[in-house]
Amino acid sequence: MISETLLEAEQKFVRSGVIGVGGTCLQAAEATTDELSGRNIENALRQWEAGHAEFPHAAVAAHYQTVGRNGVRPHLVAMLQNFHNNNRAHHVLGAWLPMTFDAQDGDYLSYVGLDYFDQVVRSDDAQRVDAFVAAAAMDLALLEARALGRSAHAPQVVRTRAVTRVVTQLDRLAPDFSLDPSVAAAGLAALAQPGADYSSFASHAAPALNGVPEEIGSAVRLTLLPTTRLHDEQMFIRCIQIFEGLYRQVATAISMAIRDLRHGLAAAAKSRLDRASIRLEAVPALFRVLTTMPVDAFSIIRGFTHGRSAVQSRAFREVEFACAPIDPRDFEHSGKIDVGDTTLQDVYLSMRKTHPDAHVLEEAMRRLDRAWVAMKRGHWGITLKVIGTVPGTGGTAGASYLKNAAMVSLFPRLSEVAFT
Repeated sequence: MISETLLEAEQKFVRSGVIGVGGTCLQAAEATTDELSGRNIENALRQWEAGHAEFPHAAVAAHYQTVGRNGVRPHLVAMLQNFHNNNRAHHVLGAWLPMTFDAQDGDYLSYVGLDYFDQVVRSDDAQRVDAFVAAAAMDLALLEARALGRSAHAPQVVRTRAVTRVVTQLDRLAPDFSLDPSVAAAGLAALAQPGADYSSFASHAAPALNGVPEEIGSAVRLTLLPTTRLHDEQMFIRCIQIFEGLYRQVATAISMAIRDLRHGLAAAAKSRLDRASIRLEAVPALFRVLTTMPVDAFSIIRGFTHGRSAVQSRAFREVEFACAPIDPRDFEHSGKIDVGDTTLQDVYLSMRKTHPDAHVLEEAMRRLDRAWVAMKRGHWGITLKVIGTVPGTGGTAGASYLKNAAMVSLFPRLSEVAFT
């Protein structure tokens, strides 16, 4: 249960009059009385139950964005849970509806919408995953540009610039998505203009977002279900989703590189690893967005999302487990993960003295390791800044856990064999 103190703290933010960074979300600020009550959603659900309409996914998501998962009326939550119980065979509804009734017992997967992601986007399809990453980034940029239009206070200006820069980096973060070059060009033009209003950038980003495959666009829209009415939580969710897409692409690249090496294709494996490194080397742009999170806002979000720690990310662990043999203690926070029957480090060590291109592969592995460790150190630094040294929400020691994790190499035996 959410404490009265936390509920009052969230209410204080909402009533502060600030819209955007450090304040209420646009949806809550612009909502009508009917939209806040959820009566229209209940009517739409009853129409669907009677077989007279399509399931109102978008309307339900919009209501949750307006009031937060913890602000939805209990009877509406009960309706959605009942619909889930009766429609488990419907793979999309079955994967999405749990996000709507997990306020009291949800985990990281349901918070970010990863089960729905797996059903709709499919982790092994690089183009679709990159389309999701790009759509999530553009959706966030448009949200922040709208907030800037409502309240151009200094923190919102900084946030909007940071998110726009992420969009200009999509050729590195999501290279398998064909983004209209005019979007990045408009973003760079806005960044070059002091006091830009970003309307021109938004006019290019909006049609590009609408141009992604419909099911990908829907996945982006429907998985933004914050627990609070704070604008900053919507940014937080989007950044987590982008990171999840990156982790999945890196995990896939490593898996495919192992397959290539088994067929003697060291050059192909190197290419895959280098492309994964390029994605990770662009991550500082995402960290700049996260550094705009106000400490007091995150304190509230953290309280509302206890137990939904990113330490539960399967894709993150899949990357590390696919690279080198693991310590059984690393399973403590990992859940069920398919680690395959060998690791990239093992395959490399078995070929390093016999394959003519082994040194080329080693260079690619070292580059990937540097990028991965740098990302983990960035995560540690931001955590230390925003939450300090308090324990983590996933049962870890918090920043100290991340500090120790940041010191761990993807390929620990590379340093051992460097001079042999």
